[in-house]
Amino acid sequence: MAEQSSTRSADLRNVKATQIDSRDTVLEFKLTPDKMAAFVSAYTPAKGNGKKLSLELMKSELKRSGIGGELDHDGAMFALKRASEDKSIINVALVRGLYAQDSEDGQIITDADLNFPVMPGTEFGTLSEAIPASAGRNLAGEEITPQDTGKPTPLTLAEGCNCTLEVRSGKLTSKIYGLVRVLDHEIVVEPLIRISDDMMKVSARLYPHDCFGLKYELSALEPALEAMEISRPLQHVTGQTAIKKARETGTAQEVVIVTGTEPVPGKNGYFEYAREETVSSSIGTTGEDDRVDFKDRGVHPMVGPGDIIGKIHPPVEGKAGEDVYGRLTPPPGGNPLEIKTGAHVAPLHDGITYKATAIGIVHFQDNTLAVKDVLETKGDVDYSTGNIKLEKGSVHVNGSIRDGFTVNAPAHVVVKDSIEGADVTAGGDLEVKGGLVMSGKGLIKAGGVITAQFASNARIECGDEIIIKHEMSNCLVRCKGPVSALGGKGIIQGGVVSSDVSIEANEIGSEIGVKTVIGISAKQPINRKLVAERDQLRERLLKINETVGQGDDSSIMQSTSKGKQEQMEQILLLRNRIKLKLKEIRKQLMTDQTDYYKSLEQLSIRVHRKIHPGVEIKIGGKTVQIKETTPKMKFRFDAEERTIIAAKF
Repeated sequence: MAEQSSTRSADLRNVKATQIDSRDTVLEFKLTPDKMAAFVSAYTPAKGNGKKLSLELMKSELKRSGIGGELDHDGAMFALKRASEDKSIINVALVRGLYAQDSEDGQIITDADLNFPVMPGTEFGTLSEAIPASAGRNLAGEEITPQDTGKPTPLTLAEGCNCTLEVRSGKLTSKIYGLVRVLDHEIVVEPLIRISDDMMKVSARLYPHDCFGLKYELSALEPALEAMEISRPLQHVTGQTAIKKARETGTAQEVVIVTGTEPVPGKNGYFEYAREETVSSSIGTTGEDDRVDFKDRGVHPMVGPGDIIGKIHPPVEGKAGEDVYGRLTPPPGGNPLEIKTGAHVAPLHDGITYKATAIGIVHFQDNTLAVKDVLETKGDVDYSTGNIKLEKGSVHVNGSIRDGFTVNAPAHVVVKDSIEGADVTAGGDLEVKGGLVMSGKGLIKAGGVITAQFASNARIECGDEIIIKHEMSNCLVRCKGPVSALGGKGIIQGGVVSSDVSIEANEIGSEIGVKTVIGISAKQPINRKLVAERDQLRERLLKINETVGQGDDSSIMQSTSKGKQEQMEQILLLRNRIKLKLKEIRKQLMTDQTDYYKSLEQLSIRVHRKIHPGVEIKIGGKTVQIKETTPKMKFRFDAEERTIIAAKF
């Protein structure tokens, strides 16, 4: 019994000792000055069998401390981790208040620089929804009012935005190569690839890198072109060169990256002159079959009653081209020639051959074939004939027109030999079987076509077309139609040659670098009425600004006395109307200028063999200096770049 009593006493002492050595974890808290967080200010760890630090214990300690709010899970887990590592948890925030939420518009959250392009399939950001304003509450239970309580504006995808939105994640992905823009709270990817109106060119603006700063190659645009159903191949050399320049300069480059093939025009039906001797000595371009195109050459041979004038040949079909979509584009031209019979001309039974019914000179204009009045000389125009000036009809000179003499005919002038320093004016065509040997004297002028074997030191004004077979040297030429030197040598060298339409030659300039100016001189039409109105408005605006000053309306009204404010308000209203009208006029004049530059793209200068140093090419106010001998070249104007482009053809 004594032994049992001793054992029980020992057990009681052990239980009491255990109770004395055990205690629960104790936490004390303190609020931040703004009452938005409660942090641990004192921490006594559990001892013995006491309750250790846990989420439940934290909640009970907070409740014991009288602090409201929900336990901050992240803070609590951080405290548990530190406690398990025997580290201090003092100043760890376990409860946070609810902050007020300001009104927040929808936005794109991204690390990309959207001033640079996105590629097809690029995920360029996440769409954040608009968040309305909501009140907060601190740990003392006090409400916190948001600063911005306005209604937030959502950000949405525009119709045809060229991008996709993953609804759950909000991820935005581009469908094309372009620039991301937000316009009127709508997201759109503006394309950087454009197709020309005629669908013969695909242009792109190429940047140094994409929106994430990554370099790219031209081939990265292939998916975008495939999506656009562009089937023609990429111009890799041109495109890569532009990308390289963009990287070197830091500036985006506009470049054509895909081109179609132009159709080859067919040949229209033409009229062939019947007399072999005239054909062999005629001047101008000779066709592939060595036959003369009578209509284009403007030849006016002499005929008599019953003479066969010539016959019509059928048109020749052209070759189709291909646009950037790979679709065939039909060739222009190839139209049949229809002739109307004029005075002293009759058709034969075949319907394509024509004969003369009287003596005269053949005249072909506006598809009408006629034989008209003509004055024919026995030989030269010299002292034996004196000057020739007709009130009607044409002149046929069976010789030359000598230095210092004048020939003036309202219709055509045909010269069997040459013109030597004379003044010759033809209302219609001027045909010279020899050449123009002018020595800087006289003037050659025709309303129609001028043809000659050669021209030297001549001043020529032409209303239609100039055709020189062999050589044009040191001439001053102004022609409204095309100028060509394609038969024989076909050389233009020295002087100034200007056409409103086109210039073609086998060779331009010379090996010794003779200065030769070749230009397309089509002038920009000026809307004089609009320019005059602009100048008047400028003058009125200047006078108003001199009176009231050039400040904004508000500052001017503030500096105006009350008695004159009503009058000043009317003046400022007038000034604003003038400014608006001036803006409209400038826009229209700019549009006219753009249309003019586009019209220049249809005109060209072609060199079929070679062009030499010393030649200046002028189109649309721009000049290209030829520095070295270059074979077979075409010069044309590019309206977008506003410069002259040289290319092989």
